[in-house]
Amino acid sequence: MIKGIGSRRVEITDDEFEYYKELVKRYDDDTRSGSVHFNNLFETDDNGIITMIKPEKEIPWLVLFFIQNLMINQRIREFGARVDKAIKKLGQ
Repeated sequence: MIKGIGSRRVEITDDEFEYYKELVKRYDDDTRSGSVHFNNLFETDDNGIITMIKPEKEIPWLVLFFIQNLMINQRIREFGARVDKAIKKLGQ
């Protein structure tokens, strides 16, 4: 699913989004506006896939690790979808 994180559209699972909300609560006073730590932290493509992480200010390590993990998970999901498609194509 696509959700808004740090003023970006991000492809994220329900579990990952719940953890994101926990991080926002832990590190930010104003959870209504999202996390100041996630703003301008990364770039995404039109499909919500993180293409670059670019911390421009100090951020908590947990926030950085979460974004890196999310980026890796997105790549694994994309790869898995490609493999499934190739296997189905071979089976025809």
